[in-house]
Amino acid sequence: MTGDTISIDELDIPRVVKEIFASNGIHSLWPPQSQAVRAGILGEGSMVVSAPTSSGKTLIAELMFTKHLLSSPGKAIYLVPLRALASQKQEELQKWEKAGLRTVSSTGDFDRFDRWLSNYDLIIQTYEKCDSILRHRDQADWLKDVSVVIADEVHLVGDQNRGPTLEVVLTRLKRMNPETRFLALSATISNARDIASWLGAKLVVSNWRPVPLYQGVYYDSNIYFEDGRLAALNHEVEREEPVVSLCLDTVKGGGQALVFASTRRQAVSTAKKFLGKISLDPREKAVVQKLASRVSEADDATPLTEELSKLLRTGVGFHHAGLPFSARTVVEQAFKNRSIKVLVSTTTLAAGLNLPARRVVVYDLTRYEFGLGRQRLPVLEYHQMAGRAGRPGLDSYGEAVLIAKRRDEIHELFEEYVHSEPETLEPNLTDEKTMLPHVLSTVASGYAVDEQGLLNFFLETFSGKLVSKYLISKSLNKALEFLLSNGFIAEYGQTLLPTPFGKKSSDLYLHPVTALLIAEAKKYEPDVESDSHFLHLICLPLEVPKPRVSQTERDELSIELDEVEKELPVSLESYADTVSEFSLDPYEDYINAWKGAKVLEAWCNEMSEANIEQSLGVQPGDLYQLYTSAAWVARGVSSLLQTLGANRKIVSAYSTYSLRIESGIKKELVPLVSLRGIGRVRARMLYKMGIKTLADVAKAPVEKLTQLRGVTPSLALGIKEEASKRASTDQST
Repeated sequence: MTGDTISIDELDIPRVVKEIFASNGIHSLWPPQSQAVRAGILGEGSMVVSAPTSSGKTLIAELMFTKHLLSSPGKAIYLVPLRALASQKQEELQKWEKAGLRTVSSTGDFDRFDRWLSNYDLIIQTYEKCDSILRHRDQADWLKDVSVVIADEVHLVGDQNRGPTLEVVLTRLKRMNPETRFLALSATISNARDIASWLGAKLVVSNWRPVPLYQGVYYDSNIYFEDGRLAALNHEVEREEPVVSLCLDTVKGGGQALVFASTRRQAVSTAKKFLGKISLDPREKAVVQKLASRVSEADDATPLTEELSKLLRTGVGFHHAGLPFSARTVVEQAFKNRSIKVLVSTTTLAAGLNLPARRVVVYDLTRYEFGLGRQRLPVLEYHQMAGRAGRPGLDSYGEAVLIAKRRDEIHELFEEYVHSEPETLEPNLTDEKTMLPHVLSTVASGYAVDEQGLLNFFLETFSGKLVSKYLISKSLNKALEFLLSNGFIAEYGQTLLPTPFGKKSSDLYLHPVTALLIAEAKKYEPDVESDSHFLHLICLPLEVPKPRVSQTERDELSIELDEVEKELPVSLESYADTVSEFSLDPYEDYINAWKGAKVLEAWCNEMSEANIEQSLGVQPGDLYQLYTSAAWVARGVSSLLQTLGANRKIVSAYSTYSLRIESGIKKELVPLVSLRGIGRVRARMLYKMGIKTLADVAKAPVEKLTQLRGVTPSLALGIKEEASKRASTDQST
């Protein structure tokens, strides 16, 4: 044990853990990891680690959960903010299966509580998925075995959208088992001590990075670095526009460049600026040709992925949430493998995905905020982007560069971003609108049974520790009044109990306002059964992301709505009355939901992703977010309407829509897609072959099923066996 370095062999951890670290090339700890060991990460108690991006915080988590889970019974929950991060983290932590720790990622539908998780030791979840399971704790016995909780990106407690859920999740987990050990991993923040105090944890703060980071501002072909150096760009590239010059300068020096843009359109247009400007050797050309073909020939190829494919052939890529998952995966792997020389991304890459580059260029420091116009990016977000600079093991340094448009802006950018401390994390669980779903779930799941119990719970949250008891109590009373007056909770003396409506709403992970919208449709009896009319209700809730609507579209959609509004499950007037406190512009949201309904209608009638992008302007990544959210909400609509005693025909219709939305199919294919290995494309092919029912599948010759693309004889036998079982079950019922 010397200085800041501790050898893995010196640690008091199981031999198998040392062997797995060694097999992954890890023989000693980095300084933040050593700090955590000295502070007691291998002992008892909880810890908060605040350190820069790429400083090895995941290994600190590995030390904690392996030591604890391999020496005593228990389970670990690893919380992350995004599904993509959960997939990445599972891949990263899968190696601990060799030590006997069964590892799984659970990020799916929020209305399903996944009993099968009891079979695993290390469970990776998004904040929201964990929240939904905590609401079903009576059906998730394994929760009582949780002894370690890792909260990644815990600085997101300061995020207006995700922060309240993270606060509630961590507070519930603390309450369920006071002996649970917490490890909160955070970017460098100003008030990490507040997080540590809230969790009753030791605090480890480090500014160490695996490679030095040099931050600077570009102006007029020069980079002004914070240490006083002035770096002139390679004379071959200085005549290009700034973002191109900065990246080509790095590429010519053997490095990679990562550009952060503020919008998807800007990301794509900026990537196109590099066309024909990057030199690749024959081997590199062959590699990127294969990558481009993988993207353009994929089943989910669209005009957007075709644009990406063209760029990939030149060693350039872009990355944003509109791309299909498969294309994003190709881009991420290609950048890691150094096949892509310049990658232009929206801030999705800054939120935890591990894709470092020698030089990071922040192209635009503003972002459009609805109702506020263009706003400057937070300092914390800049530091996360800058933290992507420098590839450990490949670069001896990393550079993060801002672009000044005027000479006097150089000093301004240094003061506002480079030299500024990240913002203090502010509590967000402080007003009745934010509290509403969490007050309901706290009562519905039995975490509190009276007003005092509710107050005590919310005083234990991060917000409750930082703001006055008066403010928490006042907001709590308003939220409770809303839930009582709208029939979610009933009061019996001093005891608070959920009504069947409230309990079902909470169990389905529906926001109370969404539940009220669904209740509005209880007596819906359409004169004409139209997909878009039914689907409009599914697209109204806060939980469903609305597609973007251009001004031209808005006018057309508005005219359509005027004609059909009387036939929709929820009128504009009822919608506006219900969401008035939660929407800046109810009419705009109502129109956007109508576009969402039309997109889902096209999807459910088996229009391809490429055609949906071309005709409706919805990119594959957005379509995926829309239909996955809508399928879950459709199940919720059906279940809640059943609880409310709605017409069985309507309940059944929404149940069927959930299945159609999930797979993007017409009604006749619903039975076929219930079979493992049969999706929308294979189901339609079977139907065209005259195989239309489960019984037909069971009787079909293996040779006929293997005509389907990708279906092997063994898969065909499995499909037939499952179809036979399902068909006989259907007959018996």
